[in-house]
Amino acid sequence: MTAFGNLVHDSYVTQAWAPDWRPLGPWPESACCRLDAFPCEPSVLAELILSPDEQAHWRSMRAVEKRRHEWLLGRCVAKQAVRSLLARNLDLRLLPTEIEIVPDPYGRPLVSIAPETTPLRSWPGSGLGTFRAATVRERLQPSLSIAHSDGTAVALAVLDPGVRVGIDLESLTHHRQDFEAIAFSPDERRLLATLSMDRRQEWALRMWCAKEAVGKALGRGLSAGLLAFHIARADVASGMMEVGLRDGALDQFPQRRNRSLIVYTARESNFVFSATIYLQGAVRMRPSRREILDYLLQKMGELTADWDYPDPVRPESLLFTELGFESLDAVVLCTAIQEHYQTPMPFAELLAEIGQQQRDLSIKELADFVDTHLGGPAETGGATRRVQ
Repeated sequence: MTAFGNLVHDSYVTQAWAPDWRPLGPWPESACCRLDAFPCEPSVLAELILSPDEQAHWRSMRAVEKRRHEWLLGRCVAKQAVRSLLARNLDLRLLPTEIEIVPDPYGRPLVSIAPETTPLRSWPGSGLGTFRAATVRERLQPSLSIAHSDGTAVALAVLDPGVRVGIDLESLTHHRQDFEAIAFSPDERRLLATLSMDRRQEWALRMWCAKEAVGKALGRGLSAGLLAFHIARADVASGMMEVGLRDGALDQFPQRRNRSLIVYTARESNFVFSATIYLQGAVRMRPSRREILDYLLQKMGELTADWDYPDPVRPESLLFTELGFESLDAVVLCTAIQEHYQTPMPFAELLAEIGQQQRDLSIKELADFVDTHLGGPAETGGATRRVQ
């Protein structure tokens, strides 16, 4: 069965992409889309999906027409991936023009909710009020990666801003002569030499895509040099690769010394694609329930400091009727909890459930929920570990 399925959204067509990410380990809430051709004239598509600033940028681009078209296709799939992600996980319904994709100083795409965004929908059946668009702009910034090749574009978005992802795509229809001598080190070329000639081109592109995906996930691209990203292992059966950092890349990310990144690669029709995930920094070992409750009480105290709440926040305090939470306040809190523990949890189902039951939620109940969904054995000490 193909990894791509058809999905129609608004005035343009994308395809939902659902590879099996399990070999990469725990995978955050994500959405990926693909577009193989313009569904209408590029100028019409630009009017449908681009914000005013993006339209001005697109019109002013002095690149060749192919490059301008690739840029527009990339924005199209990127916006749809973000929209799908926010709609599925937070019930936020945004227009493509309400989302802006802007590069950071290194070229990594950043998601920004446009200033003219209108008030958004509330949780269905919750009766908890409407979302405040300004808060959405400030607090929700999914991580994003975009790739395009030979008239096809793909984009991958994840909800957790503490997670970086990288995606790359290359077409097998364009034969590139002798690029291996520049792109790969001698030991990488020896790895390729073990493959039959009919598979060598595909796996050379897979290795290239793996390097590109790692560069995108780290946020610097291949600026450190092509050989600074080293394919340490390639598994033909699973498509998984290990990519280690060397030289200039290690100068940029010294914490990744002796720590390879795992990259998923696959072939579909005439395309090779890759994807990887990079969790930044240190995370706590599995905390005890007491530690979870203490964290939530501290977080609640911070959130309600300016809310004129006269009583101390207690485990029995109720979020909505006592602390004055609105629906988006709950979403912001749940997002902060996931970022703190770097673990996706089914908060959408929890909030939908309490909305349907027309009941409130205590801090103690929330601590029980987090404790249940963190998984793994609890640690009593304060040790930390690095995410691999």
